[in-house]
Amino acid sequence: MLLSLLSYGVIPLYTLLFVRGTDWFSTNFSVIGALKEKENAFALWGILVSCTLYRMLFPLIQSAPFTSRSSFCLSRPVFRKLCYFLLNLSLLFLTAAVILPYLPDRFPLQASLHIFCAFFSAVFLFLCLLLLIYTFYRSRPSRFTPYLFTIWGSCVAAAALLWMAGIVNAVLETFVTITACVLTRKLYKAVLKR
Repeated sequence: MLLSLLSYGVIPLYTLLFVRGTDWFSTNFSVIGALKEKENAFALWGILVSCTLYRMLFPLIQSAPFTSRSSFCLSRPVFRKLCYFLLNLSLLFLTAAVILPYLPDRFPLQASLHIFCAFFSAVFLFLCLLLLIYTFYRSRPSRFTPYLFTIWGSCVAAAALLWMAGIVNAVLETFVTITACVLTRKLYKAVLKR
């Protein structure tokens, strides 16, 4: 119940409220989060997203039917470890992005690291989701085909948003956040029935 409330309601609504009153196409979470009045809101957003996703993805990875039949030719323990590694790296990078200041005029190195961490946090999260969904798809294609189409469609949509804007903007970040939360929750409910 709490995970559904967070994934379907609190995080999407909080994300939309966080970017409210800004130009979604020319600014991003980093710029908004660097505003004095939004620092705490940015930190809270990072905590909500990382805790919620970790709480759902960790047991999903644990229960995933990894097999040596995988087209990636990885054994069961290696494939599972890869998913854990991607999840932990994603959440570590998200934490770093929230902690590191985005003030390019005052702290150019930290700002560059912030951008790197923020971008790759989303990339690693989507890779983790893609591998996880593919694993469930391999075991039961008819049940998990919609999830596979959704994750691939989301990757294409995110790439298109990035290409059209030429920058990572608030539209893209909002899309990625809401998609990751909703898709993870739906997968969690489908697999673990909770």
